Amino acid sequence: MPEPQDPLRSLFQEAADAGRDGTVTAPAGEIAARGRRARRRRVAAVVSVVCLALGGGAATTAALLSRTPAPVGPAGTPPPARPSPDRQPAPVSTSPGSTSSSSPETTVNTSSPPDPTTTPAAPPDATATAPPPGASQGTATQPP
Repeated sequence: MPEPQDPLRSLFQEAADAGRDGTVTAPAGEIAARGRRARRRRVAAVVSVVCLALGGGAATTAALLSRTPAPVGPAGTPPPARPSPDRQPAPVSTSPGSTSSSSPETTVNTSSPPDPTTTPAAPPDATATAPPPGASQGTATQPP
């Protein structure tokens, strides 16, 4: 059974015939040259990305290594440990007729903050075993 004539179909067939007649296959040398150019572009792009990555890594490494290290104090005995403000013993309240239950060796001053103009005493020498003359052993005070 023959197909009905469609004017649009015949126009498409005429355009396809005209296109087939106007096409010419490119020579093999020209196709190979296009492939070589495309390959050169890809290699150049990869090489530039690698160079940028290595240069950025080298710059970052140089920046990190050029920093001066933090100063380190001299080696010696560690300073005496100070109690943290969070871990101070609770003040003991005493009634007028009772005796104090606090230890005579330590007295905690909770009424006023320490004087900021005074500096803490230097740590005792590691070879010293006796307290300095004139120091009483039972009245050490701790800052709040």
